[in-house]
Amino acid sequence: MSAAYPAVPADFPPDIARRWAKHQRKEWKREARARRWASYGGHPLRGWRLPVMILGFILFWPIGLALLAYFFWRPMMDCNPNLRAWMAPWKQRAREAVERHHRGYAPSGNVAFDDYRESVLKRLDEERRQLDAQAAEFAEYVRNLRRAKDQEEFERFMSDRGTKN
Repeated sequence: MSAAYPAVPADFPPDIARRWAKHQRKEWKREARARRWASYGGHPLRGWRLPVMILGFILFWPIGLALLAYFFWRPMMDCNPNLRAWMAPWKQRAREAVERHHRGYAPSGNVAFDDYRESVLKRLDEERRQLDAQAAEFAEYVRNLRRAKDQEEFERFMSDRGTKN
């Protein structure tokens, strides 16, 4: 028996020990299969997918076959969470490189124009930051208004409820 399987207790009779070892191997294989599919969000034919695939085979067999292929290959094409976390630093570096490329304009050869362009871009960035701050303030204001309105409606409900009792 492999080291991966749990040991059979020594006090088991031989026929029960064989059955128990077989059961343990099945459990181990089932758990390994579950671990393998877990990174893709579970088995591809769980839930509603199996009945839909069977219905596809009943209606027209190429539909069922296409659904079967889609259900099994879709998780493989999706970026699993482990891979996503592994790729995050490269994605961030790529984003930064694109931003540098779009912000770092090539010099025109005219120093006065380059200085002017730089000052205008700095001013626009400052205005954008101010607008973003104002948008955040406005969102907070709207959130507070909604909260006050909800509180007022709740208090009105409670007072109406109290008068009916």
